[in-house]
Amino acid sequence: MIRNGNYYEYTGCIHIHTTYSDGTKSVEEAAQIASSVNLDYILITDHMTVKARKEGKEGYYDGTLVLIGYEHNDTEDCNHYLLFGTGDVLPSDMRPKEYVAEGKRQGALGIIAHPDEIRPRLGKYPSYPWLAWNAEGFDAIEIWNQMSEWMESLKPYNKIKMVFSPRKFLQSPSKRILGKWDELNKKKKIAAVGAVDVHGFPYRIGPIRITIFPYKVQFQSLRTHLLIPEKLSTDIAVAQKQIYDAIRDARAFVSNCRWGDASGFEFEARRGSDSVVSGGTLESCEGARITVKTPGRGNIRLVMDGLVQAETYGDFLEYVPGQNGLYRVEVFKKHKGWIFSNHIRIGV
Repeated sequence: MIRNGNYYEYTGCIHIHTTYSDGTKSVEEAAQIASSVNLDYILITDHMTVKARKEGKEGYYDGTLVLIGYEHNDTEDCNHYLLFGTGDVLPSDMRPKEYVAEGKRQGALGIIAHPDEIRPRLGKYPSYPWLAWNAEGFDAIEIWNQMSEWMESLKPYNKIKMVFSPRKFLQSPSKRILGKWDELNKKKKIAAVGAVDVHGFPYRIGPIRITIFPYKVQFQSLRTHLLIPEKLSTDIAVAQKQIYDAIRDARAFVSNCRWGDASGFEFEARRGSDSVVSGGTLESCEGARITVKTPGRGNIRLVMDGLVQAETYGDFLEYVPGQNGLYRVEVFKKHKGWIFSNHIRIGV
């Protein structure tokens, strides 16, 4: 946790599997690894089970808050959906529109998982895309999923390199999913998160046995930074609400830790005495000013409604918006994505 303007910034990883489904580490082991790399929180999402939560596994582990939801999917193993706060696992025969709506009815946090998979549905490594865009009630989407991007980039000629250096091949969220996310936000606020989708798969290459995406490696890749107006509570129920509310409100930005610690990144819009960060709204662009500060030098892009409005190389950008719209920030290092903010809504 660090102080970030008027907020406390908490950094964590989302979409984690354990031995309760197809992961290779226990909840306790995953929490210990997360603590060793100074994560403030992790969100565990085993497939179709909340057994770990029922067994009392939620809580603080050496300073790292562990919260437990689960990953739901339809009967065709598409439309994977992360749910946090349901009373139990929802019926497995529900259609996507139904489990999204039921999660909303129960007041759960709902996140669309790895929506941007376009490889074939058949074969050894099938895709698990999100197809049910007519569903209503989801709160957020994964604009960047480590496992998903890795699988989409895997080819016979690069397999060995990718197995041994999984973080090195991360590029950025695709233009497809960023465009879809911008489009969704024109109708209502939909937050963006990053996801590691960690399992720690064992793999053999001849006589060599390795683990693809070890937990410690994954926890040092895609992170979601949350801005919370007060310190996380020691009461687990209160802290849970603080985390989930920050995601719902889009008070967040996504970073790839491979290119540097993004803690302290600032994206702010001011108009008179009003000041907002990601997830916030200003009444109008008239008299407004946007500032961006990064904790290291990079290529900073200010994007409005999907179009780049201003761009610079450095650690600071200031811009006077000439029109109302949805503003967000992308930061690149050597043409690879480093930081992606949520939107600030100005006059919309």
